[in-house]
Amino acid sequence: MPDEAHEFSAELHNRELEEFQRAWTELINAAIHAQTRSGHSHRGGEELTLTQALLMEAVRGMDAPNVGAVAHVVGVSSPSATRMIQQLERRGLLSRRRSERDERSTVVTATEDGERVLALTRKRMEGKQRKVFEAIRPSMRPMVITLLHDLREALDDT
Repeated sequence: MPDEAHEFSAELHNRELEEFQRAWTELINAAIHAQTRSGHSHRGGEELTLTQALLMEAVRGMDAPNVGAVAHVVGVSSPSATRMIQQLERRGLLSRRRSERDERSTVVTATEDGERVLALTRKRMEGKQRKVFEAIRPSMRPMVITLLHDLREALDDT
């Protein structure tokens, strides 16, 4: 009998894992499609993709960051960060200069225009978050918040 209980438990665990994986994929796909539907057409340089916004937030949150440090915080390779920084630099949102501490290093900073566009992007994202939050039943909101914190911790541990 204990073997049957163990087999049932393992089968249940596997079914729950599969359902978790499907739900995770659906959530990620929904987030990607929501970003696409919002029309990231870069009208007049006023829009940032989520990754660009994360990169700019990282630059803002660090003291005289170099490309490698920004790449590490954002979770992309240094060449990818370099390309993104170059794109944002061409749009006038970031600037690069030689480090005063180490001539071999390049420091990245947000421009005044970059700060303004980042603030607009943050406001747009907060509006989307508000819509999602309001779509959740009020009785479920505390559980969703706890779940999001738990997911964050689990991701940090992986």
